[in-house]
Amino acid sequence: MGDKKFKDDKRPIGIFDSGLGGLSVLKYLLTSLPYENFIYLGDLAHLPYGNKSKDSIIKYSLGCSKFLKKKDVKAIIIACNTASSYAYNIIKKDCTIPVFDVISPCIKEILPMKNKVIAILGTEKTIQSNIYCNLIKSSNNSIQVYNIACPLFVPIVEEGLENTKIAESIINMYLNNIRSKCLDYLILGCTHYPVLLNDIKKYFNNSVEILHSGPILGKKLSQYFCSNNHNNNNIKYYVTDSPDRFIKYGNKFLNQKIEKVQLVKIG
Repeated sequence: MGDKKFKDDKRPIGIFDSGLGGLSVLKYLLTSLPYENFIYLGDLAHLPYGNKSKDSIIKYSLGCSKFLKKKDVKAIIIACNTASSYAYNIIKKDCTIPVFDVISPCIKEILPMKNKVIAILGTEKTIQSNIYCNLIKSSNNSIQVYNIACPLFVPIVEEGLENTKIAESIINMYLNNIRSKCLDYLILGCTHYPVLLNDIKKYFNNSVEILHSGPILGKKLSQYFCSNNHNNNNIKYYVTDSPDRFIKYGNKFLNQKIEKVQLVKIG
């Protein structure tokens, strides 16, 4: 199942995101890979990626991956759906180590299903890329896909407004039109969105199965890495801006306290 060359490789796994959202992925990796070490890079200086140009997204993503490579990581996880949409293949070509995105795992969960109706929620750029729909339709044309850009979800989460009337109002604004579409699945196509999971479940009266990348990717990587490390998770956090903000709000994504964050500059 796994790749045995990683069995005794104690180098950390590198993760990057435009900010805090990737911590919702790291949370599941800490459970799925309890003996692996991690380096997390939050590119808060360029947050959010979701409304940037394609060229800028690629530039920032390459800068993050190069930073992680300099830290001698054994693999890179692009814990950002927008970066995964535009930069995954470019980063993969630029690396000699494994690179994982957060889009493919959810797609693979959906593909075996027949005649299902799903909705993809994402940032403007992720939805504009049409990557989910293209990948699904190329292998399974029986699935009906709705793409919905939800750009205000990220600032709602960043400002701690989940579980509020404001969040309810914004969710209704974006999702009211698909409420009557008899959805089978809803994919949270942004790593910030799991913070709104309870709000979205409530909006659909728990009638729709909701997928997001953290638990699915965690399961995949637990099968990929044959860890034989004997230390518990050691995590180093780096940000390109606002370390105090990262510490203050990181807990709600990660469900554990972040003690120390180092401010860095990248390419």
